[in-house]
Amino acid sequence: MHSIIGACSAAQIGGKENAVELKEKYVGLADELAPYIGEYAPRVWSAYPLETTAIQQFCGMVEDANPIYWQPEVAKASRFGRVIAPPQGLMAFNIDAWWLPKYLRGEVDQARTSTPEGKIREVLADRGFTTVTVVEREEEYLEPFGPEDGHMGRDRRVTSVSPVKQTKVGPGVFMTYEIEYHTQHNTRLVAIARNVTLLYDGTGAQS
Repeated sequence: MHSIIGACSAAQIGGKENAVELKEKYVGLADELAPYIGEYAPRVWSAYPLETTAIQQFCGMVEDANPIYWQPEVAKASRFGRVIAPPQGLMAFNIDAWWLPKYLRGEVDQARTSTPEGKIREVLADRGFTTVTVVEREEEYLEPFGPEDGHMGRDRRVTSVSPVKQTKVGPGVFMTYEIEYHTQHNTRLVAIARNVTLLYDGTGAQS
C-alpha cells in the first residue's frame, strides 16, 4: 500500500540561470556532501509507546470508524488477530514530544543534529540554502503495527541530493531522504517513508 502526501508547485524548476552557471557557482558542493549520502543516523525512538488511546484519538480526528481500530473483540477475530493502528497515522504516531525536561533535551538535540543529514544541512546552509519546503512524501506500508509493538524506531538517511537548480523560489537542491520505521518489540520493519524537500536560497527568487 502506498500513500503520497503533499506537493509544492513553487518548487518547479525555472530557467533564468542555466545549469553551467550554477555548476560553476557551486563547484565542489557534491564532493562535500558525498561522505554523508546513504549513511544512516542512529535509531531514534518515538517519545511514547503506541497505545490504544493514541490510535482512537487519531481515528476520531479523521472520522475513521473501522472496528479493528476501536473494538478489541472484533480486531481479535480479524485476520490481524489484534487491534492495529491505521497506517495513514504513521507520521502522527511518531511526532516528537512537544516538551521535555531539561535533562532530556540534550539527548534529543544530539540525535537531531549530530547525524549525516545534519551535516548535509550544515553544508547546504553554508551555501545559503536555509529555507526548506516539503515537495513530496510517499509512504509504503509493509506490516501492520499496533499497541503491542511498544515504541517505534526511526532509521533515517539521505539517499540523494540533486545538483543545484534554479527554481521559481531561488537556487536550491532537492534532497531525498528515507525513514524506516521499526517496532520496538520483535524489531519488525513496518513502513518506509520517502521524502523530497527543496532547500533553497530565497534571495534568488525569480520575479
